Amino acid sequence: MSVADLPQITNTPMPSARIEGLRKFGVDLKYLWLEQMLEIRTIWYWYLIFSLVLPLAMVFGFTRIGSGLTDTNSLIYIISGSAIFSVANDGLYTMAVRIGSMKKEGMLLYYASLPINKVAFVTAIILSRLTITLPGMIGPMLFGSLIYKVDLNFSIWIVLLLPLTALALSSIGMALGSLINSLEMIQIIVNLLLFILIMAAPVFIPWQSLPLPLRLLGYILPPSYAADALRRVISGTIDITFYIDIVVLIVMTLVSFIILNRWLNWRI
Repeated sequence: MSVADLPQITNTPMPSARIEGLRKFGVDLKYLWLEQMLEIRTIWYWYLIFSLVLPLAMVFGFTRIGSGLTDTNSLIYIISGSAIFSVANDGLYTMAVRIGSMKKEGMLLYYASLPINKVAFVTAIILSRLTITLPGMIGPMLFGSLIYKVDLNFSIWIVLLLPLTALALSSIGMALGSLINSLEMIQIIVNLLLFILIMAAPVFIPWQSLPLPLRLLGYILPPSYAADALRRVISGTIDITFYIDIVVLIVMTLVSFIILNRWLNWRI
């Protein structure tokens, strides 16, 4: 038998580990998202109502401070700030309390025992909630535009920006919910963090109106870039700074998820 008679082995390229990892992530995300949607199917309207009421209250209430903030610039800050606060609440509070509840009920250990990706797990929880609450976040922009006669621009960027902001904060919520044992303490700490995020970051307050230490702190907080990007979208001034804001949010999200996936032990 000659060498030519031997079966030829073809060098068929195998899928790389990276492609296989992305495929598994997509499968995990799909089924985890469906599972989370089924879980909240009976109370979805409560998520929608609460996601709508608080931003609307902010839009109506903050414009009545003092003699009334009715100039266009102030209204844009208030309208965009209320949307960013609502999405930050989803990324931090909802995630932390949800994970804390799972841990208390023993469900977190169940999910940790499954061969699923931590990032897909966190993303599924956030996206399931955002599927319900996103209309409530966009509502105050429409409400503010109509009631105060402000010409706002609406773009597909809004639908992409709000989930990205929630994802940038969700890993922090995951860490708090999994590392703190007391559900009450989780709520206290997250509410404090939300207050700091909103008051220390230029969400409702312009950069130039903040003292220097808070300006420096704002550079490391995702809501700073999210609020600036949203203001640029609704005011119709999308420029290079807007794209820089988006890139910074993406980098912050990726870095936080890498840290979450490598160092967070969610079996604690």
